[in-house]
Amino acid sequence: MASMSVPYDAGVPPLWPFVGRTAQLDAVRAILGDGSRAGVVVAGPAGAGKSRLAAEAVSGLTGRTVVAVRGTTAAADLPFGAIAHLLPERFPTEGGANPLRRAAEAVCPPGGGALLLTVDDAHLLDAASAALVHQMVLHRRARLLATVRSGEPAPDPIVALWKDGLVRRLELEPFPVEETGRLLTRVLGGRVETATVRRLWRVTQGNLLYLREMVIAGRTSGALDEIGGQWRWDGDLSLTSRLRDLVEARIGDLDEDERRTLEFVTFGEPLGADILVRLTGATAVERCEARQLITGFRDGRRLQVRPAHPLYGEVVRARAAPERTRELLARLADAVEATGPRRREDALRVIVWRLDSGTARRPRPLITACRLAMSVFDITLAQRLGRAAVAAGGGPAAAVPLAYALFFDDRPEEAEQVLRQVMGAPAADHDRSGYAWTRTLGLTWSVGDADAHRVVEEAASTVTDPEVRQDLMIASAFVHFFAGRPLDSDRQLAAARRLGAVVNPASAAEAAVVEGLRLAHGGHSVRARALADAALREVTRWRDDAPDAYWSLQCVRLLSSLFEGDLTAAEEVTGLTRRLMREEAPWRLGMAGFDGHRAQIRLLLGRPADAVRFSRDGISQLGGYKAGFAGLCFGELAHASALLGDLATAEGALTAAADRSLKTFVPIDFPAVLARAWVHAAAGDLDTAVTAALAAAGDAETHGLRCYRMFALHDAVRLGAAPLVAAELADLCASVDGPLATLCARHASAAVAGDGPELDAVSRAFERMGMLLHAAEATAQAAAAYAPGDRAGAFATSRAWALAGRCQGARSPALRGLTPPRLTARQREIAGLAAAGLSNREIADRLVLSPRTVANHLVGVYGRLGVGDRAALADLLPHI
Repeated sequence: MASMSVPYDAGVPPLWPFVGRTAQLDAVRAILGDGSRAGVVVAGPAGAGKSRLAAEAVSGLTGRTVVAVRGTTAAADLPFGAIAHLLPERFPTEGGANPLRRAAEAVCPPGGGALLLTVDDAHLLDAASAALVHQMVLHRRARLLATVRSGEPAPDPIVALWKDGLVRRLELEPFPVEETGRLLTRVLGGRVETATVRRLWRVTQGNLLYLREMVIAGRTSGALDEIGGQWRWDGDLSLTSRLRDLVEARIGDLDEDERRTLEFVTFGEPLGADILVRLTGATAVERCEARQLITGFRDGRRLQVRPAHPLYGEVVRARAAPERTRELLARLADAVEATGPRRREDALRVIVWRLDSGTARRPRPLITACRLAMSVFDITLAQRLGRAAVAAGGGPAAAVPLAYALFFDDRPEEAEQVLRQVMGAPAADHDRSGYAWTRTLGLTWSVGDADAHRVVEEAASTVTDPEVRQDLMIASAFVHFFAGRPLDSDRQLAAARRLGAVVNPASAAEAAVVEGLRLAHGGHSVRARALADAALREVTRWRDDAPDAYWSLQCVRLLSSLFEGDLTAAEEVTGLTRRLMREEAPWRLGMAGFDGHRAQIRLLLGRPADAVRFSRDGISQLGGYKAGFAGLCFGELAHASALLGDLATAEGALTAAADRSLKTFVPIDFPAVLARAWVHAAAGDLDTAVTAALAAAGDAETHGLRCYRMFALHDAVRLGAAPLVAAELADLCASVDGPLATLCARHASAAVAGDGPELDAVSRAFERMGMLLHAAEATAQAAAAYAPGDRAGAFATSRAWALAGRCQGARSPALRGLTPPRLTARQREIAGLAAAGLSNREIADRLVLSPRTVANHLVGVYGRLGVGDRAALADLLPHI
């Protein structure tokens, strides 16, 4: 990673906006306005934003004279050096010689009015200035707003300020990742990809000074750019010369042992503490720990070591010469091999160190490492290792995993070329199977060739080994399912099993994927989840040979929960998978898929704005061409945008879904089919919307997607066409696991009957599932079903409005006629106090009213909202 000199006109404002820290800002201002304390000291690490917070706090204050002081290392040894600018050139000789008193009078003359003394970096004050600050605060000559750096020694008079309770010490933690995202959005003037926010936060650890320098470097180098409507970092990290200087100053001067220790930790991160001690010696390690250059942490039973801040490692890498780097990596590899790699990742790292140090010469370890890298979907690393293995003479055994990595990186032409180069001569059955499997998988996931099954079926007809034929039949079943041909998939899977039990662990995992996805989409979620869980318990036997199966089995778990209506469990799967994926070198296609599923879950939770955000995150991973998961991501964007009333975005996303979807992702991309109805509804064409929902139900039936058929039929209910689908939903719920299908059928039946109480009950069931928009729609339909003047109808209207208010602005056809409950200002005031638990008498006393007047107002409130008591009022009122 090369350092670079970066100008400060790289599209980044010289002064960043003040974002976040609202609670801390309020706390500082409250303390300064409260007479119980003489002020506040804001403490935190360098770059945490202490000075900016103090400046923001002062900018909002009035009625005080502000005197600013700043501690510096240059003035630390000069008496009164920090406040020299506030003192006269010389003190008069008469009147005694108390320097503190004279300095205090110079800073705050008698009768000078209220004074606020601000001291930035108070830990750097010289002794005399520190004593003066303490005396002025102690004798209430001034209120204090100071900043100090955590972990740094401060003069005793400054420490005594909070130790003796004169002022309050407020700890300022590093900027959290959520606030970092909001800040970057403001600074860059547009939405920032979630993975980019997390990456920048991880490398800066919430240090705002470091973050600003990283943004400048990214904007100047072009690594941070706006792509597809959002900002994204693409490529390696880069440092400005200013940031490098800041970090090097924090690291400080190192002796040779300390430098070597920090280098080993950087290049070996994370490195076992025992190995580090053998490489450098315990004394050097202890010194680096004491200087907070390295830090230890527990990983299971291991004590591991890493740089105390990620940027320390970036700087060390930048300044290490190539020869020095190769020497360090070779020694790391020797050290770990001497103790014996204990974990899979140890073996991978050793081979990478060998490769980067120029000491990797045999193909077999490189092939193993290539497969290990793909098992964690570090595709870039897998390609490096695969190419090295091919160059070392690895033959088909090296070419197949390399092609696999290239296919999953959307580089099918190069993958095909690699395979052709090694498969021209006659090959053994095992090599032909690996070739056919990899090529078929690549044609399915990367190219979108609906006839990819022919590659494995032709290979199966020429091999003689029954186990190899079985493997290829499973591959054929896999391709048929994803191409939307469920019966052909079932036929191939059955043929494979007629050859006997599946022996190859990788093929057994792929068979579990096919069957699990078929069961989940077909409504048999209980069996699907059990099958996936059983296969995942054997993951160590097959993950290196079938890494794609791991993520596909997680999708089985996710979809099983989603189709049952257990959205919490479904979201837990997406969280797990994102944690396991490497965001520094991610499998972008897989990231897109799980972002699309996150959008799908958020939409069912009634949070379309979140769904838009996750959809766009997924789209940013897809590039600008046809790709897997395009229908999922663009479909959910179209659906969510339609519910938010953004018709232009919805229509554009639907067009993109049609243009960029692969023919081999039919089940995965089906949400784009479901979205059509909602785009028509957003345009005001309900008849066409219902027709589209019914057509989607028919398509789902054709492709064996019974659960998506359930969603499509229920969409017709939500669009007001329950009589057209009620009977079908009633039949369907008998063959679909979980409570959601039954609830959809109940909703349809109640809507047809105009049964207000049952629609209310359906609404509450949807709310318990977390499906707030569905709940709002059902209770809105209930409100229309009740007779005019019925209090239950008024309550249903209020409840529908309250539920809709929690759905981020979503407005579906069922909610469009909804009118907000109207309360006068006085009624709302009284209702709020009643909801808080105050009695009529207490409300009357507070508002200077009679208890009868309060009671009359509450009767009016209850009538308009349809509630009968304070408990119901407390539940409803915050959302109206």
